[in-house]
Amino acid sequence: MLFRMNRQNHMRRSALKGMLTGVACLLWGVQAMAAPPVAWERIEDPLVRAAQFDLLMGEPFEATIRLEADLAQGRIKYRPAQAQLVLGGMYLASGAHYKAASIFESLGNSGQPQRVQNLAWLNLAQVQYQRGQTDEALAALQRISEDLPAQAQQERLLLSAMALMQQQRFDQAVARLRQLEQKSLRRQLGEKSVWATYGRFNLAVALFRQGNEEEGLELLEELGSEKANTEESRALRDKANLMLAYHFLGKNELDKAQQYFVKTRLQGPMSSRALLGLGRVYSAKALHKKSLVPWLRLSKMDASDPAVQDGLLAVPFAFGQLEAFKQALEHYQLALEKFKMEMEQVRQAGEAVNSGVLLDRLAGATGNQPADQRWLAQELPNIPGGRYLWQLFATNEFQETLQNYTRLRLSQRRLKQWSSQIDDAKGLAPTHRRTLEQKVVDLQNKLLSVQERIQTHLKTLAQETLKRYEQRLLGYASETRFSMAQTYDYASKRWGSEQ
Repeated sequence: MLFRMNRQNHMRRSALKGMLTGVACLLWGVQAMAAPPVAWERIEDPLVRAAQFDLLMGEPFEATIRLEADLAQGRIKYRPAQAQLVLGGMYLASGAHYKAASIFESLGNSGQPQRVQNLAWLNLAQVQYQRGQTDEALAALQRISEDLPAQAQQERLLLSAMALMQQQRFDQAVARLRQLEQKSLRRQLGEKSVWATYGRFNLAVALFRQGNEEEGLELLEELGSEKANTEESRALRDKANLMLAYHFLGKNELDKAQQYFVKTRLQGPMSSRALLGLGRVYSAKALHKKSLVPWLRLSKMDASDPAVQDGLLAVPFAFGQLEAFKQALEHYQLALEKFKMEMEQVRQAGEAVNSGVLLDRLAGATGNQPADQRWLAQELPNIPGGRYLWQLFATNEFQETLQNYTRLRLSQRRLKQWSSQIDDAKGLAPTHRRTLEQKVVDLQNKLLSVQERIQTHLKTLAQETLKRYEQRLLGYASETRFSMAQTYDYASKRWGSEQ
């Protein structure tokens, strides 16, 4: 049966993609690692602590301006270099990466004590890594001349390993990650240090890429069997089990693959890929009725998920193997209808992007706060076609650019307020009033120009992402029609021969 061979070939290709899940999950660890830098030491200056309090209370603009003013006017007498580290962290948390990088680089090249310079180089490396500048990040890390405080040292090792892995330098990455396993270092932060956990997962991936499968599997086994008390650790455990499952599925060791698919939570973020893989195990064993159980459950999930889209075609494939051609054709038709609906979602998202509605909604929703994963989960369903922009929204590049766009809008509002205050101010000399008004106009024009460039860049990123999804859905729809025609042809011949 040609449609059977076609579907199996597609499933094998998808299985190979699934085997790379563990490598793709590195991004998750990087994003979790990319928290705003801190001084890693107790903050004692009351002005710095006040600025940090404003930041925590959701006023990053005021906190940053206040701390910068205190530094510029010499009010911070106690350890001003520490305050500079905090200021750089505030700019980084606000998405102003270039300003943060400038502060850290200046501190690194200053005459400050070596520990201050080392922390500055680490923070600079983090900024550069987030911006995709792996060469520069590694160069900054090499400027660190001694061990750092425990948490910073673990971040240093993991960050350098991640940068080396991106450059395919797996031997050196493995050497860095092995240092995270040193008990003496882990004890300083506790045996459950998140840095060590990320390090072990990424070490397993690096060992796989290096060709040392046995040790990589052993590490994944440990991670996949550990008790997990937080959602973060449970998700990492799921990733380990899923990587093991697809590894053994690729080797056709079906019983082992099934064991790890079953261990992956069916309520977590990896559930769709686990259900898809479990169905593939049963299908490979020719247990097609059993394969329908996870696949039918998968087909009812969010159809924007690529794994669910695979599942929509897997269900009629299984019915075809059972020669239940009526059910197969019904589910092919259902899949085709869902693909059409999803293409409409992509079209609506494209319209929202082109009209500027998307950016206005995003900027209005984020306000002056970072758009984290929790915000995305809450807001995306309210944006037309927003589900298809999830992965784009979660990238550092998009979030940083969106935050810059949001802050430009905020600055425009502040300038408008200042303009009103100038108009209302009494006692201003006419010359001074005109000078202030002209400065406001000049700033408004500059901000508007930058805002338009950022808006164009954000639109381009979104349009490119939507185009890829559109092509994928068109491919699925074409395959569905082809499989339907093959099923009709085979069924008519089979039914005709039985008459």
